[in-house]
Amino acid sequence: MFSAVELSRIFAEWRLRLQRAFNILNPPQWSREEWKRFSKALAVLARQHGAGWTVEAEQPPEAGDQAPLAKSYWDLRWELQGGGHLICQVEHVPSERTTLVVAQTGGFATELGSYTWLWAEFDAEGEFSRDLYWVDGSWKEALITLLFPYQSHMGFYLSGPAESPKQLMANDGVAPSASASDSASRLLKQVA
Repeated sequence: MFSAVELSRIFAEWRLRLQRAFNILNPPQWSREEWKRFSKALAVLARQHGAGWTVEAEQPPEAGDQAPLAKSYWDLRWELQGGGHLICQVEHVPSERTTLVVAQTGGFATELGSYTWLWAEFDAEGEFSRDLYWVDGSWKEALITLLFPYQSHMGFYLSGPAESPKQLMANDGVAPSASASDSASRLLKQVA
């Protein structure tokens, strides 16, 4: 027969297995505050390591003597194992808003053109200025890997850095940023 200690160990083992299965089937939901911290961290990541450029805005006639606001953009991309790219883009309008979009091209999104995983918009104070849009998926864990390199359990999702398309910065009034030359590849090497 089984001893009481052995039965206790078996029940504890199965309880742990059932808890793991439950957590996989029902992952914990992030709060609004956690999404805000994650979105801000991604925006900083894109600004530090992505290709950047500035577009001088046209001054509306009612603006008077005010200087036109220049919009700044950052683009950070990674190649996906299944084909396509995971793209993190940031648009910053000084004293107004910062918009972050994480999207995927290729892979299952080939027919769609692109698939948006996250859309966050912040006001000048850093609070959400519109409702946050997100879709849970392995993209989140892959980017958490870049933010917290020691948690490299999702490294298989990203295969390497990808260069931002030159046509993004080929318009009139666009001034490329010099800060992002090899930064994206250095970032991915730190994680690997």
